[in-house]
Amino acid sequence: MWNLLLVGTGGSLGAMLRYGISTIMKTWIPGYIGAGTLIVNVIGSLAIGYILGAPHDSKSVAESMRLFFVVGVLGGLTTFSSLAYETFFIANNPGGGMIASLGHMTANVLLGLAAVWLGTFLSRPIPIV
Repeated sequence: MWNLLLVGTGGSLGAMLRYGISTIMKTWIPGYIGAGTLIVNVIGSLAIGYILGAPHDSKSVAESMRLFFVVGVLGGLTTFSSLAYETFFIANNPGGGMIASLGHMTANVLLGLAAVWLGTFLSRPIPIV
């Protein structure tokens, strides 16, 4: 029961963050419906790379923290269904088209993967020479 509460609380926070970021991005870049999703997917990818890529033993990151942050917050923050809808919307509406929708999808995938790599890299200790 405790694990469900951790995931649910984290997911709620992540969903609120996603809504806030998407709302802000609509005012900053009003012509790009997918800007908010792109930003939350990159932020989420960076965070998951950092949290799960950190060198640690099994006891340094508590399971409850992993459930709250990774499954809950990051699960609520990032989303594939929004990405799929926005890609479809861009492809089928004036000012968009297939090239724009493929660019949107490609940006999300490539920047997301790059952010996971960067997060993993940033989680490593810096060697002191």
